[in-house]
Amino acid sequence: MGRLLILGLILLLTLPLVAGNSAGLPIFFADSYMLRARGVEANYWNPALLNRMGELWLPALNTGISFNNNALDLKYYNHIMDNKEITESDKEELLNRMGGRLRFNAKVESSIVGFCMGDAALSSSLHLFGKAKLSQRYLDLLLYGNEEEHYEFSKKDTNVESLGYIDLTVGMGDIRLPLPESIPDIRFGWSGSLLFGVEELDTAHYSGIFTSNYDGLSLKQDVTLRASAGGLGFKGMIGLASEPIQNLHAGITLDNILGGIRWGLMRESLHYSISAENVYILDLDDDDNDLFEVDEWEEQADPFTTKLPMEMRMGLLYRLKLVDFSIDYVQGFGDSVVTSKVGRVSFGSEFSPLYTLPIYFGFSPGNSDGPYQVAFGLGLRTRVIALGLGVQSFGSLFPSSKSKGIATALSLRIKY
Repeated sequence: MGRLLILGLILLLTLPLVAGNSAGLPIFFADSYMLRARGVEANYWNPALLNRMGELWLPALNTGISFNNNALDLKYYNHIMDNKEITESDKEELLNRMGGRLRFNAKVESSIVGFCMGDAALSSSLHLFGKAKLSQRYLDLLLYGNEEEHYEFSKKDTNVESLGYIDLTVGMGDIRLPLPESIPDIRFGWSGSLLFGVEELDTAHYSGIFTSNYDGLSLKQDVTLRASAGGLGFKGMIGLASEPIQNLHAGITLDNILGGIRWGLMRESLHYSISAENVYILDLDDDDNDLFEVDEWEEQADPFTTKLPMEMRMGLLYRLKLVDFSIDYVQGFGDSVVTSKVGRVSFGSEFSPLYTLPIYFGFSPGNSDGPYQVAFGLGLRTRVIALGLGVQSFGSLFPSSKSKGIATALSLRIKY
């Protein structure tokens, strides 16, 4: 059904507009958060840290929204528009910015409900993810024309995908491993998530060919999008945490164990084909000439499973009286809409000159998937509630016209 495609595209394109689980506080620290998570959040970041804390999550009051790209910012766009033409240096800079492909990423994660009692927690959250890539060769062709006789495009560098699901997660932690007294305590925890698939859209197939010779211009583009709604799945997480020396905490987690969502309710394969042969430049001015052959059709798709590759996270956290510092490293074991095989490191710090007014900082140097990130946050903390607001900028120290993306977050936790 075409409605399924529309649903997936709307979710992908509106992600930036919707108000590890990056719902709330993790964005304040650029995701350097694995050893900071307590209460309900430990269900998603490190269940070994589920201990001695009662906490309540309310709907939508722990929400993180993020969108970014790897090349474009508002200042550069205005520069091109003000000049009213693209110079050779502008063309070269734009292609260098892309680094082989233009990437877009968007994510929304929001709490539905959650509570923690002692060393156990039960929670539910909404997760929406979107990714898109466009080959640099398309832009090269647009800027410089057909300098080569043959261009090929593939799914590797040009694709779109989105995924939405709701989790119901139960976790248990603070389990001491039976080790000799000479070894510092190591705590173990686990969580399991039942996943209710909302929507999925991915590029099942894409191929493109553009040729130019004495017979004119020819092109052929074939795309198959797979759209689905209504699925059921599972993923698990295990974590370890320890304090090997005073004030220094260390931890490791393995997420997405047996992770996947099986789609069986609504499934469609949507095929699009565009072709043209032996077209001359003069033909493009002829409105009566039907130059392009366009074909599209739909068919029922077989049930399939969206795999969630496993992901490992390691972290260190050093606490002092008024300030702390952390470093996290995350490594995915496969590429997907929710994971990347490109590792990423992030740093975080909390400064609390007053207990009631904590200040948060975060930084990630970025990688080939995206630009560096700088995060800031401010909190209000009492014995009963913890409220925080934060913002994160991609490719710029502060949110501005130089930013290649932005993330915002709201966090509200009720303690009991």
